[in-house]
Amino acid sequence: MTDKEKLLGRVRMYDFALVEVIEYLDGHPDNATALKYYNEMRTAFDKAAAEYEDAFGPLTAREVDTRSGHWTWIDDPWPWEGAED
Repeated sequence: MTDKEKLLGRVRMYDFALVEVIEYLDGHPDNATALKYYNEMRTAFDKAAAEYEDAFGPLTAREVDTRSGHWTWIDDPWPWEGAED
């Protein structure tokens, strides 16, 4: 498994945990334990996502840096274009 795959796995793990706890909080909005868990998972997700993006670029188009005046989302090869990591 490559470093990219490992890091993306961590991002996905924290994202899944967030989806689950968000669903729980929809029905239990005052649960202190769930709120604490949400905050922990959000912090972990943000850290893992930032690590991934620093090393490999944005995870989604929402994170594209447009300060250069150029839409950089299209600059790297797409997965089906045979890009090697």
